[in-house]
Amino acid sequence: MEPAIIIIVFIVPALIASAIAIFVCKELHDAGFYSWLRNKLGLFGAVVGILVSIALPFICVGISLFGLSLLGPIMCIIFAFVFIEAYRKYRASRQYALLWLLAVSAEREVPLASALEAFARERRGSFARRSRRLAKLLDSGVSLPDGLDQAPGLLPPHAPPMIRVGCRSGALAPALRRAAAVNDLNGPVWMALTGKIAYLVLLTIFGCFILTFVLMWIVPRFQKIFADLDTPLPVLTERLISCSQFIVVYGFLFTPLLALGMLLLLYPVVRYFGWNPPGMGWITRRLDAADVLDGLALVARQQMPMLDGLDSLAKSYPRSDMRMLLRRAAGDVQDGRDWVESLYSHGLIRRADLAVLQAAERVGNLPWALREMAESNRRRFAYRLLSVVQTAFPLVIILFGAIVGFIVVALFIPLISLIQALS
Repeated sequence: MEPAIIIIVFIVPALIASAIAIFVCKELHDAGFYSWLRNKLGLFGAVVGILVSIALPFICVGISLFGLSLLGPIMCIIFAFVFIEAYRKYRASRQYALLWLLAVSAEREVPLASALEAFARERRGSFARRSRRLAKLLDSGVSLPDGLDQAPGLLPPHAPPMIRVGCRSGALAPALRRAAAVNDLNGPVWMALTGKIAYLVLLTIFGCFILTFVLMWIVPRFQKIFADLDTPLPVLTERLISCSQFIVVYGFLFTPLLALGMLLLLYPVVRYFGWNPPGMGWITRRLDAADVLDGLALVARQQMPMLDGLDSLAKSYPRSDMRMLLRRAAGDVQDGRDWVESLYSHGLIRRADLAVLQAAERVGNLPWALREMAESNRRRFAYRLLSVVQTAFPLVIILFGAIVGFIVVALFIPLISLIQALS
């Protein structure tokens, strides 16, 4: 078939269908459809539905451009990852722009509804429509936290809980500014982590497909040539073949490792949609604790009962496991237990934090101590995560280099042996 006919018949329709599917997925997400889906199917089902709906267009493109060859799945994964990351960053930039607008408007006592209307006039699509909807809700007397519940997706996931605490404590402007400033610490960390994990996962996928081609196409010909010459294969080549046979027989043992790599690659995406995979909550527990401490700092600044702050956070925090811990802590406080000890008993603060907060409460500088501990948690998380990444990444690259070196030498030595046998 002529290339022009292939492009017209297969590739162009697939690209158009993929663009339409991407637009539909975006509009459904912006309109809150996936929030409704989460309520109906549960959080796991909603996340799976989101990932499948986003992946389908790229599968169409990959199959159309590259057929069912080995290159098709690779390109599907690359296209999907690039699109998801680009859209996530684009949407986050709009959310933080709106959050900063609300913070500045609240500080200067500008009506939030007017600011939202002005913001919506400069935007298009569902984000602008939901901004106008929130402005109308505020004009009708709905509070900002309740309005955000009815117009979801306008702000980053960590912002609504802090806004609810700020409204309840009478410190809305500081709450908005604090929520907007969080991105300055977390953004570079997640960007560095996602980039390195994506590089390693995609490098592994490329390497596996190339190695599969070599072992299925090149090595059998080496074996046939050496058998015809009645010459044994070099030892390193035999070892390579033995390793490949071991992987074929016991390859299922490496499935958890591959699944872990894909989970790490998709972790920022699923976390963006509010789902933390089982067993992964410990990774970001310090960040969640920092958000809680920021909210409690606003409560302490306004000299309100800590029980009110814990109740507000427990009702609106985006992650279900943290909501459960906050509800338990609020229940302990309601039963008469000290709020600091309750946070410590449920793993929200460390023992050193317990002593600092108790001392700060005695001397009367509790708001400052809570803010400093929140910033310390974020700095500590960023430092430890970057330390692990900067240490592990070179080691993994060295391991990859050693494996590639072994394969190259194992495939090059037979050529030398053939030359010697034929000379």
